[in-house]
Amino acid sequence: MNGNVLRLPYTELEAGGKTYRLRLTALSAARLEECLGMSVYGALERADEVRIEAELLYALIEGMRPEFTRQETFSVIDDYIVDGGTLASLSGEIAKALELSGFFGRAPAAQRS
Repeated sequence: MNGNVLRLPYTELEAGGKTYRLRLTALSAARLEECLGMSVYGALERADEVRIEAELLYALIEGMRPEFTRQETFSVIDDYIVDGGTLASLSGEIAKALELSGFFGRAPAAQRS
């Protein structure tokens, strides 16, 4: 990943006392589509499936933290639920991050340094 990734707009997800930055980069989107065998839009339509939701979340976190692992994603989901969230509210957070990443409507311009 290039050094500009931290200047891209992102949203934050709180789970288990940790804050995760969510942003879908072009690379993480391509990896997601390869893993699932469907487009990002197709994955979002099936986000009510835990595996699909986990893969979407993984791609969003991995876009900002390349060292993050798929296995860690399930702990984030569990922590999010323990903290009072639901899979439905997590889907909303995922959709918000995808919108900010430019997948729906107009994404905000990246901040320039």
